[in-house]
Amino acid sequence: MRPIVVITIIVAIFLGLLIFWLAGGPGVLTPDAAQTDSQRDSATLAERGSGDAATRDATAGSEQAASADEGNAQMQASIEERGFCERDFDQVAEREADVPDLREAGGLVYIFEREARLDDPYGCADFYLAHGLDIDAEDPRAGSDQLTGLFFAIQRNDPKMLRFMIDHGADLQHRAGKNDTRAMGYAYFLAIKDQRIDRNRIIGMLDSELTRQASANDESQSKTASTRTADAA
Repeated sequence: MRPIVVITIIVAIFLGLLIFWLAGGPGVLTPDAAQTDSQRDSATLAERGSGDAATRDATAGSEQAASADEGNAQMQASIEERGFCERDFDQVAEREADVPDLREAGGLVYIFEREARLDDPYGCADFYLAHGLDIDAEDPRAGSDQLTGLFFAIQRNDPKMLRFMIDHGADLQHRAGKNDTRAMGYAYFLAIKDQRIDRNRIIGMLDSELTRQASANDESQSKTASTRTADAA
């Protein structure tokens, strides 16, 4: 190869490298390129900062909303805790107006479900029974066992509550509950279902009351028959 050709090639390569370097090739940052990268990094950091701030704001907003919901729930629970029994019973007309709402809320079952939290659940129940609440009304709430106060007392295995229901005229022949049974049948059903619980006292009370009512009914029928005989004579 001629020397002139070699020199020409070397010069061409040198010029190419020089032009490439001046144009800012790989690994070489021109001032403009450095400034662009710096701006890009700043923009990225700004976006990250903005995103973090938005996340913090969203978290704070969620916490505030949760706190507000909790406050509302506590307020509602406080209102419900007062229920129908923590009211001024001297205002008879206003309390009589509560009867339909109490009936929809579960009636006697609603009251005695909260027995432990109430000062005088029996006095409360007595008041509402005296002002229109039905002793034999079933709990109408969705998902309930559809019990009357009498059946609820049997379920609770509570002699005091059972006596209260009987003394207030609960019908022992009334059918209630999901199994549509009478009171004695329901007591036996529960006794068989869970034999660990002694329900003999409840069953004995029901049996005594049924016997008393049957005897009173026989006596009444006998008196009626005697009266008719006397009138016929």
